[in-house]
Order: sequence, then C-alpha cells, then structure tokens
Amino acid sequence: MASKKRFAINVGMNWIAMATGMVVPFFLAPFVVRHLGATVYGIWILACSTVAYLNMLDLGLRSAIIRFVSKSAAEGNVESAQKSIGATLWFRMLIATAVAIISIALALWFPHIFKIPQNLQRPAQITVLLCALGVAVSLLSGVYSGVLTAINRFDILSSIIVVQTLGRAIGVILILRSGYGLVALALWEFAVIFFASVALVVLAMKKYPPCRVLALRPDMETLKSIWSYSFKTFIIIVAVQIVFYTDNIVVGAFLSIGVVTFYSIAGSLAMYSGQVSTSMGSTFIPMASSLDASGRADTLQKLLLRGTQALLGLMLPVGLTLVLRGKTFIGLWMGPQFSEISGTILQILMISQFFTIANSTAGQIAYGVDKHKSVANWAAIEAVFNLTLSLILVKTIGIYGVAWGTSLSMAAIHLFFWPRFVQKELGISAGTYLWQGWGKVLLCSIPFGVASFLVDHHYHPASLVTFFGQVLLTLPVYAAVVLAVFHQPLLNLFRRWQASRRPVVQGIA
Repeated sequence: MASKKRFAINVGMNWIAMATGMVVPFFLAPFVVRHLGATVYGIWILACSTVAYLNMLDLGLRSAIIRFVSKSAAEGNVESAQKSIGATLWFRMLIATAVAIISIALALWFPHIFKIPQNLQRPAQITVLLCALGVAVSLLSGVYSGVLTAINRFDILSSIIVVQTLGRAIGVILILRSGYGLVALALWEFAVIFFASVALVVLAMKKYPPCRVLALRPDMETLKSIWSYSFKTFIIIVAVQIVFYTDNIVVGAFLSIGVVTFYSIAGSLAMYSGQVSTSMGSTFIPMASSLDASGRADTLQKLLLRGTQALLGLMLPVGLTLVLRGKTFIGLWMGPQFSEISGTILQILMISQFFTIANSTAGQIAYGVDKHKSVANWAAIEAVFNLTLSLILVKTIGIYGVAWGTSLSMAAIHLFFWPRFVQKELGISAGTYLWQGWGKVLLCSIPFGVASFLVDHHYHPASLVTFFGQVLLTLPVYAAVVLAVFHQPLLNLFRRWQASRRPVVQGIA
C-alpha cells in the first residue's frame, strides 16, 4: 500500500510541477517579448539554446545514478550506492570545472556567430557566461537530483521545481518592470539555479543519508560499471540536444536574430507537450528498475502499454488543439503578428511531438532496465538526419524547412525503431504495441479533433478566456469516447483503488 501511496503522491506532485511549468511561462512569455523586443528576446533565446549544449557534458551520469541507486536500494546494498554516488560526484566536479572554463570561450565567441548588434554584444556575452555557469552548478546538484529520483521522492523534486519556477517568474517581472535587461535577467537566472541546487543537496542528504559521501576517485570496477551505462545515455543526451536545441541556432545563423522569436514561440509550445510527457513518464524509471530486478516481466509489459496509453490519452487533446487551433491561440496569446508564421511552424513541429509522447514510456523503461544501447545508436542517427535535413531545407524553404527537418526525421526514425525495440527487448509484438499503445487512443481523439475544427472554423474567439472556454466545452466529447473504449480497464483501476483504501477506512472507523 505504501508503494501505491508513494506513486500516487509522485504523480500528483509531478502534475502540479508540470502545470506550474506550463502556466507560468504561458503568461510570462508575452510580457517578456513586449519588454525586451523581438531582437533582444531573440538574443536571450539563442544564449539559452547555445548554453544548453553544455548539458551534454552530463555524460549520462544522472541516469546512471538513478539506475544504480534505485537498483542498490531495491537490493539493500548501501555500500554499492555510496560507491556510485561518490564516483559520480567526483566526475561531476571535474566536468563543472571544465564548463566554467568553456563558458569564457563561449561568451567571447557568441557575438561573432550570430551577428549581434554592436551595442548588445557585451550584454550578450555576460548573459552567455552567467547562463553557462548556471549549467555548471546544475551539473553538480544533478547528482543529488538523481538520488531523489532513484528513491522515488518526486514530491521533493517537484516542490523545488514549483518554487524555482515561481521565483524565476517573479524576479523576471520585477526586473523588466524596473527597466533592466539581459544582464539582470541572466544574474537572476543564475541566482535561482544556485539556491535551487543548494536545496536539492540539503534535502537529498536528509532523505537518503548514504549520499553523504565525499567525491572520491572511483575504483576501476565502479568506473567501468558507471561508464558502461552512462556512455549509452550520453549518446542519447547529445542526440536530444541536437534535435531540440539546434533549430533556434540554425534559424539565427542562417536567417536573422529577429526571426528566432517567431520560431521559439512555436518551439516552446511544442516542447511543453514533450516535457509534460517526460515529466510524467520519469516515474517509470525507478519502477522499471525494481520490476526488472525482481524478474516481473509481465508487469513490466503492462506498465509499458498502460503508460503509453495514459500519456497519449492525456496529451492528445492538447496536441490536437495546438495543431488545429494553434494559429488562433498564438494570435490571442502573443499577438496577431505572430499568428501565421509561428502557427504554421507549430503545426509542423507537433508531428515530432506526437512521436516523442507516444514513445516516451518505452524510452523511460529502456533506461530503467538498462536496455538503451540500441536507443542510443538510433538517437545518434536521428540527430544527424535531423540536422542535415534542417540545413538543407532552411536554404530552400526558409524557416519552415527547419521545422520540417525536425518532424520528418523524427517520424521516420520513431516509426522504424520503437515498434521493433519493444518487440525485441520487452517481448511485446509491434502490432500489439501500435494498436494497444497508440491505435485505440488515436481513434478516441478523432471526434474531439472534428469538434475542435468546427468550433474554430465557425466561432472564432475574441479572447483567451473564450478560447479556453471553447476547449473545455469540447473536452467532454473526448472523455465520452475514452470512457466507452476503455471502460473496463478504468473500472478495474477504480476497484483496485477502492480496495487499497478500504483497510484505511476500517481503521479510522
């Protein structure tokens, strides 16, 4: 019962963190664009996108910590967990030092690559430097974040994320209203990351005392086991950085700084949906590790199918709304000048996000059971395909070509690789995975898609309040179909929940 309660708390807190992470930037983005202007905002986005590549120096160590600590905790092997934590912390200290050095070169290089206006070059350099130092701090605290994930304390992680998101937003509003610009924003960003990192370290040490270890040079056996796992994850991290953070850089390098704002508006909306599925699916990693360690392959298969259905089922209404009504939404949200260009980019990018969400559960389980070597290989192929296609298409069809490069490459790789992966590694046939995991939920979404299209076509909203009201009025169409198709699994889930609560009720009585 305790594990079920912990899972429920984790899911609930993830939902709160996820909602905060979506709602706050939603209201903040128009405010920031209006106060900074398209050019300065474009510099801010390019600085964040460029610095994001430093996250690749994680080398997959956070995932390794999650895997080894969750496995050691399940086996009751504290000594193994401490060795892994000490070794990873030692690695991260070396990497953070390297990032601090690289950040200086990156700041000097930045204005010359993206043709930054002369009067903004120095602020841009300071911004890049501070953002890069924030990455160095995050890499250190990431060890303790991984420990909290491994022991299923998503409630703590989510609480820190919520406070961090709200604190960042309040600071940004006060800074911009006071007339400050890029440098002040970067200083505040670094401060928020620093204090959130301190909180992670303190709480991880409190909740899991074995992580109170020194950063120790690892022995060869520990080094080999960590590197064997983390290198595969490192390849995936590199690929993800190229797939999701290269677009803004390609646009800024081949088109203009101002156009980056149009692309980033669409890209941020598309990425939110992917981040939501990743956040929700992250709870599957320690669960999969525990199931794998105990040899419960049948339960692992159920976790894959039910998890895929759940993530797709929750995110498809959002995705369809953005595809069918994205231009209307962006016009009301950011202004009519962004509606057509950003809306079209969003429609293209949502193709890639569908596959990200559809295969998110399988990806998280692959991490949990240490079967992500082939995932890493194909992620590398996807990254090369994506970048090559974007570079070719940006020269022929401009800004839309960058979006098509991302979506076409992702669709091709995901359709080819993931059904075969789950069949080979998890024992579920490709047909079962595609129908049970994807097909049923997709069919449920068709009536909702038709209703959304008709509403947008005949009843154009005059405000965001009206827009969201229309979305809420069409959601019962989707809910009714889902209940009709999945009534038996949902009923079984409700009965299990009732059974888990009954002893508690009797005890109170």
